[in-house]
Amino acid sequence: MSTTPAITTRRRTAIEPPRPDLRLAAIDVGSNSLHMIVAQIGVDGAVTTLWRAKEMVGLGRMSFPSRRLSREAMEQAILALRRFQQEAYTRHCEKIIAVATSAVREASNGGDFILRAWRELGIKIRVVSARDEARLIYLGVRHAVDLKGGPHLIVDIGGGSVEFIVADENRPLLLESRKLGAARMTAQFVKSDPIDAADLEKLLKHYDEELSPIVRNIADLKPTAALGTSGTLENLAAMCGSTADPTGQPAVIESDRLSRLVGKLIESRAKDREKIEGLDEQRRGQIIAGALLANELMRRLNLKQITLCRSALREGILVEYLARRQPDLAVRQQIPDPRRRSVLGLARRYNWEQPHSEHVTELCLQLFDQLAPLHHLGQSERELIEYGAMLHDIGWHISGKKHHHHSLYLILHGNLKGFDEQEVRIIANIARYHRKAHPRPEHEAYESLPPKAKQIVRVGAALLRVADGLDRSHNGVVSSLRCRLSSGGGVKVRLETRGDPALEIWAAKRKRDFFEALFKRSITFRPGKG
Repeated sequence: MSTTPAITTRRRTAIEPPRPDLRLAAIDVGSNSLHMIVAQIGVDGAVTTLWRAKEMVGLGRMSFPSRRLSREAMEQAILALRRFQQEAYTRHCEKIIAVATSAVREASNGGDFILRAWRELGIKIRVVSARDEARLIYLGVRHAVDLKGGPHLIVDIGGGSVEFIVADENRPLLLESRKLGAARMTAQFVKSDPIDAADLEKLLKHYDEELSPIVRNIADLKPTAALGTSGTLENLAAMCGSTADPTGQPAVIESDRLSRLVGKLIESRAKDREKIEGLDEQRRGQIIAGALLANELMRRLNLKQITLCRSALREGILVEYLARRQPDLAVRQQIPDPRRRSVLGLARRYNWEQPHSEHVTELCLQLFDQLAPLHHLGQSERELIEYGAMLHDIGWHISGKKHHHHSLYLILHGNLKGFDEQEVRIIANIARYHRKAHPRPEHEAYESLPPKAKQIVRVGAALLRVADGLDRSHNGVVSSLRCRLSSGGGVKVRLETRGDPALEIWAAKRKRDFFEALFKRSITFRPGKG
C-alpha cells in the first residue's frame, strides 16, 4: 500500500455549488447597540436581507460624559463582534463591512477599540463622519422605500447623534447631524428618577435651541411624509401599540399617541418603565430623552405620523459598497466559480496576455485529458494544473528576464481566495517550471511540498512546457491536438493547425525533455488531420 500523503484539495460537491450571487455582512457599531445584517446580492444587484442581529452594548453610555470608551464597554463590543463574525462565516459571507458612529468617533480612545477589532478579529472598522452617517442612512432608506411624490423627511435617533435628512428618489436635499442622541442627552440632562422639573426644563430648552434652526430648514423643503429609523423610534412605535405586521405593513408613530406616552414617561420611574410593553430593557434609562425629542420634532413640523423603516445605515453600507463594485458583479455573473474568478482576477491584476494564456491552457488540458493513462491524476489535480497554466506568464508584469520566478512569487503572494496554502503552492510551482530548470531538491519552494503535491507539479509542468511551446508565436497556429500512445512506447501528437506550425513544432521539441524524462516516453509532433 502506498504511504504517499494525500493532498488536501477542494472538490466540488452538490452541497456547495458555485454561485454567482454574493453574501455580505454589514455591521453598524452604534452608540447604543451593535447591529449586523447578512444580505445576499444577486447578479442584478438586488439586495435580499437574510438575517439580522442586534446586541445592546451601550458604548455611548459612559463615553459621552467622559469622552472615553470604558474598558467594560469595549470588551462587550469585541465579544459582540466576535459573535457576529462567527454568524457571518456560518452564513457563508465573503466579506464583513463595518462602520462606527459617534461613540467611537468622539472617544479619545476610539482608536484603541478599532485597533483591537483589527488585531483580534481581523475586522476593519471604518469610522464615518456625521454627514456621511446621514448619507448612508439615506442610501439605505432609498433602497427600501419609494421616495417618489415629493421630498421625504428621514429621522434617525441614535444614542449619540440624530440624523435629519430630506430627500427624494434622486438625491438628498438636506443632510444634517446633531449631537442630540438619546444616550448623550440622558447623560447630560437626566439626573433624577423620575426626571425632575428643572432637568426637564433644561432638556427642553436645549432641544429648542438645537431644533429651531434645523426645523426651519426642513419646513422650507416641504416634505410630504416622514420616515423614521433606529431602535429608539422602533421602541416608541411599539410602546404606542404599533408594530410591523406579517404582511409587511410598517409600524407607525402617531402624534397624539406619542404625546400621551410622553406625559406618562415624564411621570414614570425606572421600575415603572419595566412594565411598559415594547421598551427594550437597555433603553429604559434613556427613552425619556428620545421620546421628548421625537415629540418636539413632530409638534414643530406638524407631523401626524412617522412611518418606521427597518432599512437604514447597515443597508446603506451595502448599497454604497455595491455601487463601487458593479463591474465585479458582472464578472460574478459570467464566472460563478469563486476559485476561477480569483485566478482570473489575479491574472488581470498583472496584465496577462489573455489570448496566449488561455490558448496554452486549453492545449495543456487536452494533453492532460488524453494522457490520463500516463499520469493517473484526477479532476481536482486537473483544476490546479489549469490554473497554473493560466497564470504561467504573469511574471512578465515584473520583467521578462526570469519571469517564471516572478510568476511563482506573484502567485504565492497574490491572495488567491478559495484555495488552501498547499493548493496555492502547487499552482505557483507549476507556473514556475513552465520554462528553464526542472524541479530540483535545492529549489526550496518545490522541495517543501509533500510527495503527492510534487507529483502534481511535475505532471503539470511537463504538460505546460509542451503546450507553451505549441503556441510559440502567440498566434494560435495549433488549434487543437490529438495524442496516441504508440506500441513502441512513445507518444504521437497530431496537430490541427491554422497555418504553418513549423515554429511551434520547433519550440515544442525544445521543451519536451522534461516530459520525456518524467514519463520515460518519447513525444513527437506532426501536423495533419486527427
